[in-house]
Amino acid sequence: MGKDFIGKIDLWVAVWFAYYVCNTLAVSHTPCAGVFLHTCGWVSLYMLLRCLPLARIDGRVWAYVCAALGCWQAVTGLAQLFGYSASGHHLYAMTGSFFNPAPFGAFLAVMLSVVTAAYRERHDRMLAAAGCLLLVVLPAAWSRAALLSYAVCLAMLYRTYIIRYRKMVALCAAIAAVSLYLIKQGSANSRVLMLLASFGAWTDNLLLGTGTGGYMHALGESQAAYFAAHPESAFTECVGIADMPFNEPMRIAVEQGLVGLALTAVIMSLAARRLRRVSHPLFYGMVALSVFSLFSYPLSIPAFGVVLAVIVATAADTGHVSTSCVGRACALAGSVALGVAVCAMLLPRREAKDVYGRFAYVDNEVFIKDHYELLPRLDDDRRFLFGFGMLLRRAGRYNDSNAMLSRGAMLSADPMFHILMGRNCEDMQEYGMADSLYAHAFRMVPNRIYPLYRQMKLYENMGDTVRMRSKAAEIADFRVKVESPATREMKREAGKCMPR
Repeated sequence: MGKDFIGKIDLWVAVWFAYYVCNTLAVSHTPCAGVFLHTCGWVSLYMLLRCLPLARIDGRVWAYVCAALGCWQAVTGLAQLFGYSASGHHLYAMTGSFFNPAPFGAFLAVMLSVVTAAYRERHDRMLAAAGCLLLVVLPAAWSRAALLSYAVCLAMLYRTYIIRYRKMVALCAAIAAVSLYLIKQGSANSRVLMLLASFGAWTDNLLLGTGTGGYMHALGESQAAYFAAHPESAFTECVGIADMPFNEPMRIAVEQGLVGLALTAVIMSLAARRLRRVSHPLFYGMVALSVFSLFSYPLSIPAFGVVLAVIVATAADTGHVSTSCVGRACALAGSVALGVAVCAMLLPRREAKDVYGRFAYVDNEVFIKDHYELLPRLDDDRRFLFGFGMLLRRAGRYNDSNAMLSRGAMLSADPMFHILMGRNCEDMQEYGMADSLYAHAFRMVPNRIYPLYRQMKLYENMGDTVRMRSKAAEIADFRVKVESPATREMKREAGKCMPR
């Protein structure tokens, strides 16, 4: 392929991808076809981009592209804010083309970082106008991680001024950090807990990890172990049910182990050093994306996968322009072959999701056969597995229901999978197993009253008056995180079970 085509970054990407494939096939015990195929898609895109002379594209052109994309998102968000279009989430007024404000804010921060870096080199009016628009809209996304990622880029760009006024900057930074923490203190504390639980899960599988797709299950089990060892922990009040990884490096560490984390770090470091050496504005986009990944899940979102592939491919091509037509032809052939294979396997899965969406909320046993037909293509969709388990439970097929729910529990940190399995065991009079499942569900998220309520009802069905009354007293004294009619009803029933 020619010595001018293959560089260090290309070799490390190839090594990482080979390890990722082996990790998925040999280490992972979790259904993860969807995640695996999407990752293959990003690698295919990287190979395709390496066929293009990206290094010959001027940094200012990339800045214009980022300005256009950022302004498009900003205008979309403003249209949502003023009621001209619908938001991507019913709880938030502004999400851009994303499903919640966090990735929307992150995308603006990444684009704004590139625009700011390019404007600092050349005071371009168009970039200035775009930067002002993005700077106005970014705080409205109300993403602390996005604001921090842009602040880090500003600190790097204007480090001489920061050093000169370091005392004032340090004071302002401390005030801002404390203010942002106090505004969403519960959310910040829950992220700290997730970090601790993730680190515990990583140390259990330090070298190779749990395998692709195993993060959420490992997180839930690690949280349960933590609260079993620390029942009076201050984190009890802030723990919630995580449905996404909120720290990408830690997710990589948990799933791919120290080997995968090290390979990823090498690729990112080489790309960052290459871009910074030539003062490329995309370097600051990479910095913003990296900082945001410490607090969120950008690599689970297609737009950020594309951004990262473009940045790393540009870094690989910078100072390493190929004149080998054979090399580019081979890379193009490999990219097309991998891309076609990925699309061929992803399309049936997307069709299956569309089909499931038509009867997802229909509670009728006649659809059980349809669920089984969709299972091979949706075996890594926890929403589908939960709904299937519920449907089988209502049909009285408790063992089959537990089989689906146990599959879903391998993909989720939600204790409801364990609670429903416990109810199935209770209906099959497997009381010991039901009690164990309810207790485990409570340890996963110990500020929820429902697992305790299910234990109380279990003891009542068993005729165990002593444990029933003990659990009822625990429920009566339990401080509910979010009070609702359901929690008040559970406390009222617990009051009836207590001795008078």
